[in-house]
Amino acid sequence: MAKFKRNHTESSLITSTAYDPFSQVLEIVFCRGGIYEYANVSEQEFKNMQNAKSVGLYFNGNIRNKKKELYRKVRD
Repeated sequence: MAKFKRNHTESSLITSTAYDPFSQVLEIVFCRGGIYEYANVSEQEFKNMQNAKSVGLYFNGNIRNKKKELYRKVRD
């Protein structure tokens, strides 16, 4: 993913996120390590996640579990 503005999150699951609206790729940096990219994430889904009361719960319920086949590990 190109350099996009990182968004720090107040989450016990996710350290930060980055989003590319042109390719619809969401990059997640997890607190326990690992960076993953999730494809076909709409800009609205990204905004909803950023504005959710719990970023981690939103991510798990609406992105991670629904886009299992559309992710790749970028780094440990």
